[in-house]
Amino acid sequence: MAIILLLLVVLIVGILLGVPIFAAMGLSTLVHFVDTGRESTLIILNQRIFNGVTSFTFLAVPMFILAGEIMVRGKLIDRLLDVARAFVGHLRGGLAQVNILSSVFFAGISGSGQADIAAMGSTVVPAMVKDGYPRGYAAAITAQSATLSPTLPPSIVMVVYGAVFGVPVGALFAAGVSVGAFMAVCYMILAYVMAWKYDLPLHPRATLCQIWAALRSGLAPLGMPAIILIGIFGGFFTTVEAAAVAVLYALIMTLVVYRSIRISEMGPILVSAAVTSAAVLIIAGVGLSFSYIVAIQHIPQAVLGALTTISQSPFVIVSLIVIVLLIAGMFVGRTANILLFGPIIIPIFYQLGFSPVHTALIIIIVLGVGHLTPPVGGALLTACLIGRCSMPDILKYMWPMIILEVVLAAIILMVPAISESLPAFFELGGTAR
Repeated sequence: MAIILLLLVVLIVGILLGVPIFAAMGLSTLVHFVDTGRESTLIILNQRIFNGVTSFTFLAVPMFILAGEIMVRGKLIDRLLDVARAFVGHLRGGLAQVNILSSVFFAGISGSGQADIAAMGSTVVPAMVKDGYPRGYAAAITAQSATLSPTLPPSIVMVVYGAVFGVPVGALFAAGVSVGAFMAVCYMILAYVMAWKYDLPLHPRATLCQIWAALRSGLAPLGMPAIILIGIFGGFFTTVEAAAVAVLYALIMTLVVYRSIRISEMGPILVSAAVTSAAVLIIAGVGLSFSYIVAIQHIPQAVLGALTTISQSPFVIVSLIVIVLLIAGMFVGRTANILLFGPIIIPIFYQLGFSPVHTALIIIIVLGVGHLTPPVGGALLTACLIGRCSMPDILKYMWPMIILEVVLAAIILMVPAISESLPAFFELGGTAR
């Protein structure tokens, strides 16, 4: 027990001192080396890191990141906005609805919430402000809709989660489709209600000709998520192969079809994708080493034993875990939190009867709430920066969205069918213990 406490103290102190998450996890694993006193322990820890970053599944991460970077640099975002505007722009608060639906489309390209805010925020927020929307509301709806990106395929978070914790990535993608669709509909309902409250503008319905023109224009960017989903769910290719196809598709669309990128621009794109990929993979590799220490030190069993001294009720135990994740999500990014807490709490969820896919979606969604809450909510701060508004301005409109996020997290927790139906239908695994 003393070693467990020392490991956790080193981890927490490192994070509080501002040490990068991957370095704090790496330092905490050295506690195990001190405990054993054997050089072979260091060899094993290094092997775990190497095996993590060279995992076949992890090949999908840099390729999905590169595909998203190419599509963004290729300036295909306006085409997605045109499609969304054609379908929902006529609703009350139409640009807010367009913002949400565009984020759904863009999630199928980038897989990153921060990329979503940067792309959508720089385009949609000025348009919303020009149309009479409060700047704080425009930034708030952008931050909320961006939380869909890590939920919908090709979510980088899901690829990392599946590779580290042995959950089929295809099953996670399928669960993300159903959960993401459910959340997007709820976001749009809330936006509709808030549009009436703030008397936001109403625009005429698009004609059939306008809808058809928008679909033809947006066919290229919408084709990427369609190919990924059909390919994986139909069993035509694996997640890694889907990522490779996504890169090829992005190159053809931007270099050949639309010519929105020149060959000379590929250098900076490759560098940007490489830097982002390296940041994800190093923390994933160290996370696997950390997971190994957590397992052999029997930390999940110790934590579960401590929780059962508080209550024997599975509901209370899960509620306490969710509260911890909500708080952690306010300060640390989603991927880092998953690698920090996953090795400890995932076995507890399994022991309580939750399936791997349901557990994954619970953790991902709950941690996403923290991205919208002060003091360090990542989506909140980025939206303030991109939307050029103050924290008080955005928080004025954010609280109903935060409450909705908490309610949706509770529903997803209590209704496994939302997460498990599609993976079970396509027989992708991960829906039963």
